[in-house]
Amino acid sequence: MTGSIFLAACLYNRIRKSRPGATVECRGPLAMKMLYSVNLLGIVGVSLWLAGCASNPATGGVDFVLMSEESEIELGETSHEQVMKQFRVYPDPDLQDYVNSIGQRLASVSERPNLKWTFTLVDDDAVNAFAIPGGFIYITRGMMAYLNSEAELAAVIGHEIGHVTGRHAVRQDSKNKVVGAVSTAASVATGTGGAGDLTNMFGGVLLSGYGRGMELEADSLGARYLAKTDYPPQSMLEVIDILKRREQFELERARLEGREPRVYHGWFASHPDNDTRLSEAIDAASEVGFGSPDMVRRDEYLKRINGLLWGKSAAGGVIRGNKLYHAGLRMKITFPEGWRVESAQSAIVSHSPGDQATLHVRSLPMPRDGTSPEQFMRGKLGLENLEDGKALTIAGKPAYIAIAERAPSPYGPRPVRTAVIFDQRKGKAFVFSGAGRKDLSKIAADREFISTIFSFDDLKRNERPLTRPIAVRVIEIGPGTTIEVLARRSALSGYVEQQLRLLNDLGPHDQPATGQLFKVIE
Repeated sequence: MTGSIFLAACLYNRIRKSRPGATVECRGPLAMKMLYSVNLLGIVGVSLWLAGCASNPATGGVDFVLMSEESEIELGETSHEQVMKQFRVYPDPDLQDYVNSIGQRLASVSERPNLKWTFTLVDDDAVNAFAIPGGFIYITRGMMAYLNSEAELAAVIGHEIGHVTGRHAVRQDSKNKVVGAVSTAASVATGTGGAGDLTNMFGGVLLSGYGRGMELEADSLGARYLAKTDYPPQSMLEVIDILKRREQFELERARLEGREPRVYHGWFASHPDNDTRLSEAIDAASEVGFGSPDMVRRDEYLKRINGLLWGKSAAGGVIRGNKLYHAGLRMKITFPEGWRVESAQSAIVSHSPGDQATLHVRSLPMPRDGTSPEQFMRGKLGLENLEDGKALTIAGKPAYIAIAERAPSPYGPRPVRTAVIFDQRKGKAFVFSGAGRKDLSKIAADREFISTIFSFDDLKRNERPLTRPIAVRVIEIGPGTTIEVLARRSALSGYVEQQLRLLNDLGPHDQPATGQLFKVIE
């Protein structure tokens, strides 16, 4: 702090040295070093600014960028390879072609039609869409499930195209480089390294999102592309409203369940209901054209997504209510009512309301050397301090159940209810581990853990249809069909009526109309 005040005083004296009044003397090695650093920082900043001024192809304004279009395309191609290693292309060629055709039509009227645009539907249940430099756009099947018309899909894609035409990632990357260059200059000039750590952290925040200004610009550009292709620009507002309500629901649900929310951009929930700047942007796009009602294409879109997979990949099992059915492992488990169940290829995890207790289930290779379930628990799992241990059979299979006095858990070391079940036919050892957030000596949810462990059973032949992946099914509403009736039939778990309303853009008290196409989850 003292050095900063001293430097400020020195700068003040240099600029206004002819003015009378008290001053601080700027002499000595510290003062000279600080003045040198100011000059160096100025040179670096001005040099980078002059080198990076470029006209924005979408807005016509002057932007600060440190990347040519050729480098941008090269970066995009490299990044696309990385994205495809992380995400799987959704295995529906017809739906892929549908998404691509809409994207190509929108991109053709953008300010950068000559880019080699690529539009990919990825197999992920997150409600998301994103773009990387060079014309690579991605939308998840989770996002498509919440949209209700082709015009809304076009609005999402148009928004992401706007990020590319506006060179938002490139502009953000240039800001990060300036921060890094100025930080390096400061370190060289002052001989300190602390500034570098701070600015690297700031750069990380920049990379976490585009920010409100660029998102608004992408909305404006996307609305313009909608108008040019005869889609109603107002579809952009409809999408924002849908995502806002879905995000508010997810934030509240996550709060009640004691977990981190899974949201798209993260700022929709706080988006003002009457956003003047956004309304002005949509109105400006409407000057290009209002779009045609025929281009909304609600029914066509819903028919296209009929059968769209819902939730996590079926590779981790299918969850119906509080039951898990696993085709690959040919087994089923019943979890406590009201618990949230998440399946993945590596483990099945169930959380109590408020995330006060968690039960993990995983499968490991079963040894063929005569090892017992107890020996497996002590040796393979490394659990030595076992209490209340008992060898028994569960679903006709050898098992061992005990309490590990102090074992690793999501909440730290504490008592853990543990069970191992050997399935000799499948060569699998099923491991159950349950613990509570406040379990310091006793396990509060032990009854629920034990009940779940003893629910383990083989999948029956007549239950195999239940392993069919849960999907979005589009039905025609019959007379007298209500949300309440549809909720009772749904494969959704938790807040079923609210989820069905969100999926179909219904208000909190609305009911579907007879003859209407409607999305259900089965």
